[in-house]
Amino acid sequence: MAQITPPVGFNLIVLQRMTGRELSWIAKVTLLMCAAIALVYTFPDIATWLGCHCR
Repeated sequence: MAQITPPVGFNLIVLQRMTGRELSWIAKVTLLMCAAIALVYTFPDIATWLGCHCR
């Protein structure tokens, strides 16, 4: 997640070259990561539930 903070464009291109994926795929995954963080921030019990049930 630290790669997503500004400057966003440069970091997206670096990630694209490291992974070999298309830039549009990198952007979609970035949005999904941000949505997951917002979800856990809004509902912190999800993190506790995941910690107990994903072993």
